[in-house]
Amino acid sequence: MDWQQPFLVAVKQSQQAWDDQPDWRGALLLYDGLTAGQADALDRTVIAMIDEDYRNPFSGKAERPFDDVMVGLPAGLTPDDLLCIEAAVLVAAERRIGPALFAFNRLMRAPRWHALYPRLLWLGEAGFDAQRKLADTPAGRGLGGLLGMAAGDALGVTVEFQSRATIRHSYPDGHRDIKGGGPFGFAPGEWSDDTAMALAVARGIAEQPRDPVPAVGRHFMAWYGGHPPDVGSTCRLALEAFGRTGSWAEASDAVRQQLGNRAGGNGALMRTLPTALAYGNDTAPALAIARMTHPHPESDAAVAVYHLAVQRALEGGATREQVVAAGLRAAGPLTARLAGLQTRTEAEIRSGGYVVETLEAALWCFLTTDSLEACIIKAVNLGDDTDTTGAVAGGLAGAYYGPQAVPRRWSTAIPERLQLEEAAERLFTVQR
Repeated sequence: MDWQQPFLVAVKQSQQAWDDQPDWRGALLLYDGLTAGQADALDRTVIAMIDEDYRNPFSGKAERPFDDVMVGLPAGLTPDDLLCIEAAVLVAAERRIGPALFAFNRLMRAPRWHALYPRLLWLGEAGFDAQRKLADTPAGRGLGGLLGMAAGDALGVTVEFQSRATIRHSYPDGHRDIKGGGPFGFAPGEWSDDTAMALAVARGIAEQPRDPVPAVGRHFMAWYGGHPPDVGSTCRLALEAFGRTGSWAEASDAVRQQLGNRAGGNGALMRTLPTALAYGNDTAPALAIARMTHPHPESDAAVAVYHLAVQRALEGGATREQVVAAGLRAAGPLTARLAGLQTRTEAEIRSGGYVVETLEAALWCFLTTDSLEACIIKAVNLGDDTDTTGAVAGGLAGAYYGPQAVPRRWSTAIPERLQLEEAAERLFTVQR
């Protein structure tokens, strides 16, 4: 069924006079008695309407008394079109239609859309409320995870490889502002290999979700071909081996043969977040992607723990302890080591490049703070592998607290935020 006309008729019928706002709640009544499939189809119609180029095909084009006072109305756009877009946003928010967040964000970024602000009063309090509701969905929390990961990475690059004591000496109140620099000279807001490789994973999954390794590998090699300044030694070994052999299985074997037990670095863990956004509780794709460069049982266990913890955070409604407990069900050989994390002191937490240390530090920071900002700052100020610890902790915290928990001074400092939004939307589509 084509739901567009019934939706528009419901909105129009709820408008009492030509200069009244329609009662968008009338459109919600269309959902009464629908099957899950019918409701999903109506949801998709609502999402499609949240677009600056949307035009109501049933709108009258005759001028009305208030047309003369409209500010910057784009050619072909009528007041009825605006009202329908508004109704679609508010219905989506009330229904918690997660993917509508991405459409709404695109709408809010459109320069000409803001010229219409004097007409659309809902862009004030009602608009913020709609964003909050849409952010509090699995799709919204997925975006939060990617934003948190990138923020933790970008904050951490400044003090990468510095000791805890050195950071405290330089930043008595803690390092808390994204400013770039560090040993690789990153620009402010620029991310390192952590987020870059996670985005390569996200793009590969979106292209080939049933068998992601080949597509992920293509994006790994494309990134590596750009000569990034910061590449982990184990990842570099695997990428170079693939360049010689053309086989990820052989590349993984090369790492195993050359490094043995020293293949337990955190380079696979740091890029695990996208698999949790795409595959739900199925950790098999996460392990397959991890083993491309890090064939090690402790890496496997850490990846599985993190994947399941993030997945539980995405669902919402859990405490931080319940989120971590969901991950620890997959701890396997790490069960004893990860027990009692919350009661440890900072002196007992290490934050080097060993995968178990990174996982412990990230989970500890998440458990012992009560906000995304506090979690990431605590993680980065532990020192040593600060960008990776910040990225891993930030990804989990972002999935738990959502995108609006990312401080504005951080989110505005990341120039490539659009890449994260696109990745979040495509990964959420894989689940559906």
